[in-house]
Amino acid sequence: MEKYFKRTSSLEVGSQNNSLTSSNKMRLLEFKIESLIADPGQRPKISSYHPNNRDKIRCAYLQKGPCQPRTHDFSQTACGSSFRRFNPNWFDDCGNWLEYSISKDAAFCLCYYLMKHETEGGDAFVTNGFSNWKKKERLQTHVGIHDSAHNQVWRKCEALMKSKQHISAAIEKQFLLRQGLAFRGNDETDDSVNQGNFLELLNFLAQHNEEIDRAFKNARGNVKLRAPSIQKDIVRAAASEMTKVIVNDLGDELFAVLIDEVRDISIKEQMSVCLRYVNKEG
Repeated sequence: MEKYFKRTSSLEVGSQNNSLTSSNKMRLLEFKIESLIADPGQRPKISSYHPNNRDKIRCAYLQKGPCQPRTHDFSQTACGSSFRRFNPNWFDDCGNWLEYSISKDAAFCLCYYLMKHETEGGDAFVTNGFSNWKKKERLQTHVGIHDSAHNQVWRKCEALMKSKQHISAAIEKQFLLRQGLAFRGNDETDDSVNQGNFLELLNFLAQHNEEIDRAFKNARGNVKLRAPSIQKDIVRAAASEMTKVIVNDLGDELFAVLIDEVRDISIKEQMSVCLRYVNKEG
């Protein structure tokens, strides 16, 4: 074999492994919540971040709120025979999404930056920013009606924040699934000694988290979303929405269907269907 391959010393291999390890560490350290850029004109695109970090970044920006330097001395721009500049009072009219970039002297939309798909149009409030200060009505035009693109991405932002408020439930389900544990118990009444893995894990988290504990104590019984029937409804609703998303994304493109069936321990046939296709992002 030595006449076909050059022998590599152990020192070389060790140095290569060390360099790869250090580069991987550097890649992991690139993202830090506290180092996120506030100026909308200087931010990198959301798509430039690792997919596993994007929701964390979105939540961090939503928690900070839009970049609104109200005390900044806004520069004037020639508009015909007069000079105009950004009016900080516009922050009061569009407080939950309007941002101003000092570096670009332009207005941006926070929810567009966080949720807008790159293939969609309307880059005036995302890439280059809006700076036609004599046309304030463009702000309202950007917001549009109830089902406008702006309102759709804003609802996505709200849904993301709500999902993060209830992230504990998702973590519990992932934990139970990973460990192969049953969700429900034989006796889930309040007086039960053991309510089952799912409810006991919820109770454990409530004891260690004031917000979860307060929600369980103050919420009505039918809005705690803990009952087996409600959990099944949520799963069915998620499956239905996922099917709609796949069908809309698929369109008229070619696809392949893989079907497998196996009998479980209760002698019931369980069938799984896998749909394979190339989406618009390739």
